[in-house]
Amino acid sequence: MNLAFAPFGVTLAVTGVRADDKVKRHLESLGILPGCRVVSLYDNGGDVIIRIREGKLALGKSVALKVEVTPEGE
Repeated sequence: MNLAFAPFGVTLAVTGVRADDKVKRHLESLGILPGCRVVSLYDNGGDVIIRIREGKLALGKSVALKVEVTPEGE
């Protein structure tokens, strides 16, 4: 599933990023890369708010659609 439709409050493992190199590099600079853990906190209608490590990030819906995740443990 992609991050835009992930359940809230669940620890998710990033499994891949389906985007062009520029977007991939940007996400990597934010720490979003395969193997990392994130928690989707809420969706305000346009942005998806996630917790990654000790911080929070807002990702636009179009970017969140490109981040593939799976619930941790699956």
